[in-house]
Order: sequence, then structure tokens, then C-alpha cells
Amino acid sequence: MKNYLMYPSFNGIMGITKNNNVSVSVKNTGQIDINVIKSKKKLNILNKFMLRGLVFLFFGLYYTFYNIFGFSSREESKNIKKITNSLNISSKNVIVFIMLILTMLLSFFVFGFLPLKLSYVLSPNFNVLVKRLIIAFIKISLIYLTFLLIKFIPYMKNYYMFNTALKLKQKEFNTLNFLEYFICSVLLSNIVLSILGLSINYWYSIFVNLFITAVVFSFNYELLLQIQNIKWLNCIFLPIFYLFYEKPSHLELKCVNILTNELELSNSKRDNMQEGKTNEEKISFSEAYVLTKEILEKAGKFEKSDLDYIFAEVLNKSRAEVKLIKYISRSDFNKIKKFVVRRSNGEPLTKMFGYASFYGLDFIVNKDVLSPRMDTERLVEEVLKNLTPKQNVLDIGTGSGAIAIAIAKNSKAKVTALDISISALEIAKRNAKKNNVKVKFIKSNLFDSLSKFAKFDVIVSNPPYIPTKDINSLDDEVKNYDPIIALDGGENGLDFYVKIIEQAPKKLKKNGKIYFEVGIGQALSIKKLLQKNFKDIRIVKDYNKIARVVVATLN
Repeated sequence: MKNYLMYPSFNGIMGITKNNNVSVSVKNTGQIDINVIKSKKKLNILNKFMLRGLVFLFFGLYYTFYNIFGFSSREESKNIKKITNSLNISSKNVIVFIMLILTMLLSFFVFGFLPLKLSYVLSPNFNVLVKRLIIAFIKISLIYLTFLLIKFIPYMKNYYMFNTALKLKQKEFNTLNFLEYFICSVLLSNIVLSILGLSINYWYSIFVNLFITAVVFSFNYELLLQIQNIKWLNCIFLPIFYLFYEKPSHLELKCVNILTNELELSNSKRDNMQEGKTNEEKISFSEAYVLTKEILEKAGKFEKSDLDYIFAEVLNKSRAEVKLIKYISRSDFNKIKKFVVRRSNGEPLTKMFGYASFYGLDFIVNKDVLSPRMDTERLVEEVLKNLTPKQNVLDIGTGSGAIAIAIAKNSKAKVTALDISISALEIAKRNAKKNNVKVKFIKSNLFDSLSKFAKFDVIVSNPPYIPTKDINSLDDEVKNYDPIIALDGGENGLDFYVKIIEQAPKKLKKNGKIYFEVGIGQALSIKKLLQKNFKDIRIVKDYNKIARVVVATLN
């Protein structure tokens, strides 16, 4: 479980970690305001068994009263100001303390004295246990009725809207909703205390009852943590949960997303970053992240790694460094937003930023070449595993040059690469220079432009293997941004495999090897094609357990 405490307020939400207090509130203008205050003392007991419930309760009660009375826009009275000035303490804290005492006194009368008197009126001749059960029933009925009446106060609607938004997000963090926890614990403690009905010295009973209440609250916290994801139990608690929920608007949901993102970031080391509130020229990193995330989610394109990548690229920082940022400029946010919109329209990151990483190397990519995929790294691994120094390697259909360059960079082999596209070969040459390797690039339709005497120890290829009929059903980011010539493998996707396998024996040395990357479900068909002139045919799976590489040795 994450060490986060989260509470609703009338104009926002509050979160606490062991390092920081974070508040996200909505101003009258509709602007979202984020405030991060570094804790003077680290709260290392936020996740201590049986203590965390009491910590959750303490902060919950404090911030509930603080939000009701401390964030009020009404002017403070002169008397309150005099008290706070003389004691050198916050007037808001004085108000919270006074209201807490008054509430406790009212609660003592309504939920203590009144149920006791009613039980004697309703059951004068019943035995002690029955009377105690009646007292418990009266107490929980009064408590429920009180909260039910509070729910219909218009002033409380925003509070419950923020609470519901918080509830939806808390499921992801395996934390409890404070209002649920509080009312369940209050009801349970009243039942326990009513049934026990301790008959001891008045002052002793106060301390003993407080101790029992604390134990019940602690126990109930641990219990609710364990059962909160059990659906049928949640159904039982629906009458209680109903007390605290109002359907949230997009604004409340956005505030909660900003809060949880800020809490995540506050666990990273951001000590060197300036604290405080946002201003007109900047935007909170958390708010920027949530706003751009919503764009991707709406388009069904959200991937956390993609969004992190965009932020890192625009801000020119590593992904780890990005987490240390608290605010970004409006101009940077606008740049990020433009890239996010492009991503939401299906444009791949590699084409947006003009490069892709492959086998630990960076490659320039554009509309003329296929962006190298991680799946293809498995093909390179297999080639390098069996490659000996000074062998000749031929890469057919090199595209960006990713396979040829990765092999040349990680071996002493002599590498030649072919492609029919002049534009692709220009990109491949730039990538070879960028990665400081020597590769011989030749414009050729398969083997056509090679010398008839050329022989190789290894032939490797990741040819087009998508059946023509399937091209239109590909993801937009593939069919709209990768060259069709690098995708279309003919009627059944095997056209290029057939041609390469027919001609390869004339271009391979004795015991030469051939390596193919293949599409899903094609491995056995490729194996069958190889059986005429090749032996020791192996099918290798990628890291997703999909048959991805076929290896064979010339007879």
C-alpha cells in the first residue's frame, strides 16, 4: 500500500505523504491551484500496522474542521485575531480547536445521554443485554440520521463531489476513503461500547472508553483495507456509502488526478526545486501531465511510457529528471500539448521526434523507413550469438539500417546491406555515420545488383510480411506512417520469403546460415519453404513467447 493519506474539502482535496502536504483547490475563477508544503517532520508511521488507522483519523478530523472553518472566506472576528496574535498561533487552528470541542460536547449529549434515556423509556422491564442492544440501535440510528440530514445541506454538495472523485481514484492506491472509514468506525465503536456497558468509576470510564474506541478505530482500519475490494461486502455497505457521495464533474476528477500525480512526484527527490504556488507564466507539472493524459485517454491512445517520453523530449531531460520538475513554462506546455495531439491522432513517437532506439543505439527515422521494433532485437541477438569474427553478413531490405548497423557495432563482421529505396539508403548511411560503423550499402532489388561472385556467411532479413488484404486493418500509426513498401508481403505475406529462399543458396557459402524475422503464425510456413535446401531449421520465440525468428543452415 502506498503511504498516502487523502481527504476531500469543499473546494478541493488534500494529500499527505511522509515528506509533503499537497493541496489541490479550485479558485472562484475556476483556476486550479496547487500548493506543496514540505513536512517539518517526516511521518514514518503512515504505514505502521494498527497505528496508521489513528494517524488517518487524526489528520482526517483536523482537515475536515480546518476545511469547514479554516478556509472560509468570511472575515475573522476581532476577538479571534487578538487571541491568535497574543499566542502567536494561526487563527484557523484556534477555530478548528474550538469547533472540535463544541462538536465533542454535542456528540456526548446526542449520542451518549439521549440514547441512554430513550432506552429506559422504551424498555423499562427488559434484561440488561436487550437494553444495551436497544441503546446501540438508537445510537447508530441517530448517527445515521444526522449524517443523512447533513447530506441534503446544499453547502455539502461540493464536499461530497470531491469525496466521490477521490473514492474512484483511491481504488488504484489501495487506500481508504476517510468518510467511509470514519462513519463505519463510529458505528462499530458505539455498538461495542453499548454492549460492554462498563460500570466503573466515571472518570475511569472516560479513559477506558477512549482506549476501546481507539482500538476499534485501529482494528476497523485494518479490516476495511482487507475487505474493500470484496464486491458483495461493498453492496452491504451501500446505505452507509450513500451518505457521502455526489456524482463528480470533470473538474473534481481532474483535481484528484492532479493530486495523485503530485503525491507520486513528491516521493521523488525534488528538494532542489522551488516550492510554492503556480503563477500566470507557469503551470504545475502535475496539472500539465493530467491535462495531456486526458487528451490521450479520450483518443484511446494513452500509454504512460509514451507521455513520459514526450515530456522528457520536449524538456530535454531524462525520464528520471522529469520527475524532479514541479513547474514548466506555458510555452513548453504548449509544445508538449502539440505533440500529445499528434500522438492522439495515431502518429508514432519515433516519427514525431525523428529517431528511434534499437539495440542500445539511436537511429534517424522518417516516412521513408520503417521504425525499428523491439521484436527485431531478437533477430539481431540470434545472429550475434553464432557469428564469428570477419564473417560476411548480408542484410536484405535494410530500411533504416538498424539490423546491419547493430550487427556491425557489436561484432567484427563485414556487413553489406541492400534496399530498393534510395531514400531509405540515404537514411541508413546517415545512421551508420551517426553510430560510427562501416556498412556497405547497395541499391538493389533483393540480390539483383550483387556481383554474381559475391558469397556470404550469413544472410539476415526482416522483409515485408503483412498480407496485402490486412494492410488496411493495421493500426493507424503503422499504415499511415510507415512506408507501404516495407509492409506489404503480397497475397499471403510470404512473397519475399519465397524469392529470398529460392536465390539464397547461390549467395551463401558452405554451411552458411540464413535468419528471418517472421510475422505471427508464419514460422511453420517459412520452415516448410526452407526444408528443400536448408537443414537444422530452428524457430525462436521472442520475449512475448511468439515465434519470431527462423534460423536455418545451408545443406
